[in-house]
Amino acid sequence: MNLNWRFLYSEMGMLQMLQLLVGAAFIILTAVSGFHGLVYFALFTSAFFCLTTLILLFLRLLYEYSWRVNEIHDMLAAALYVALMVIMVIQMLDQSFCNIEDYPLPCAYNVFLGASVCSGFCSCLYLLSAWW
Repeated sequence: MNLNWRFLYSEMGMLQMLQLLVGAAFIILTAVSGFHGLVYFALFTSAFFCLTTLILLFLRLLYEYSWRVNEIHDMLAAALYVALMVIMVIQMLDQSFCNIEDYPLPCAYNVFLGASVCSGFCSCLYLLSAWW
């Protein structure tokens, strides 16, 4: 089996690996936040796109495939990561009261803030990859 190592070290290969890393950070932050409401959708969607990005990366390493598939995947991922960013911002605003001193319950405000930043960064990475 002959792997396409040049692609792995190219700009597009590095971009796809960065998408995987930031997507994994989003998954971890979403899983830490606790599961309620739309967080289930956010976790499923981010895990789905992380896995499909990994599959497309391996397909690209093994042999040439149509760039049209990657472009459609990246545009869809960018759009849905924008939706996930909105969900995380809404969840963050719902948790904004827990930053008060002496609040007895666990606070997930910082986790949702980090997840919304990761989601915005993922959206930009996928848009860059689709445009490239």
